[in-house]
Amino acid sequence: MPVPVRLPDALAEFLGRFPGAKLSRIPSEASRRRFFRIGFKKINLVAMVYPEPAADEVEQFRAAHAIYQKHGLRVPRIEATLGDQVVIQEDAGDLLLQRAWRSAGRSERRRLLGKCREILHGLAAVPAVLATARLDRARQKWETDFFLTHFFPRFPVRGFDGAELGASLAKLVDAIEPECVFAHRDFHSRNLLILKNEIVMVDFQDSLLAPRYYDLASLAFDSYLDLGAARADLFPNLAASGDDRGLRQLRLTALQRNIKALGTFAFQTYERHHPAYARYIPRTLRHIRSHLSALNDPGLALLSKYFMALEISDK
Repeated sequence: MPVPVRLPDALAEFLGRFPGAKLSRIPSEASRRRFFRIGFKKINLVAMVYPEPAADEVEQFRAAHAIYQKHGLRVPRIEATLGDQVVIQEDAGDLLLQRAWRSAGRSERRRLLGKCREILHGLAAVPAVLATARLDRARQKWETDFFLTHFFPRFPVRGFDGAELGASLAKLVDAIEPECVFAHRDFHSRNLLILKNEIVMVDFQDSLLAPRYYDLASLAFDSYLDLGAARADLFPNLAASGDDRGLRQLRLTALQRNIKALGTFAFQTYERHHPAYARYIPRTLRHIRSHLSALNDPGLALLSKYFMALEISDK
């Protein structure tokens, strides 16, 4: 199948080893990288292609991959690295947890979340010293600023300005405990593939130290998949009172992450012209309102008023 883009010479040379191989583009709207599925007889591979030679990024990917493999965390195998622009990987299929969840029965859903719990424990057990970056206060503030830059102007509410919201968001960031563990950083249902009853993680190259509940919050309050009551299989204390310390930190962390996600969805929708991301804004807003209601924190009152006043349709 012809692909209407110019392939790097190294990838073209690699494909030359497999006369008749079929190449097909894998959609990846939010990534600057391109992905191609390679099919040849019983061989199935995926080529991850950077837009230009990127030695540092390829090395970062390989280093993160090595950490995951060493600690028994399932990610696609690296089959070959072609220069500084192409990584050939095992094909882990295209069955996202997001899609598998819809057709799964109750017992299968519990099994899948059990696997996710095991992965979360495995991630948190990776020695912190192996991480090369940290989701510190400065990065968290950058994420809230991204929301103010890309979401707030598109969805203004009379009587609110960016400076006031920014001050309230700073309070939110300060309320999240700095204790950090090794984290995937984007541990959600579109980065988890189901392959032969296993869960395979992708998009792991930006792993770093993050607040203790960051990965858990990413899945429990996923913008792409609403787990509903099944969240209790991930974090039993969700039914606890609002003064439960762990629950409060989970909610604060999830609130910060969901607000950051709104910035991302607005950016992808209006700046990158990928309207499909707009469909995830209403669910993310529901998560945010749920967090603010459960926290009932006077210090976050301004955020509560803004998000409660937003009028966004599910349509």
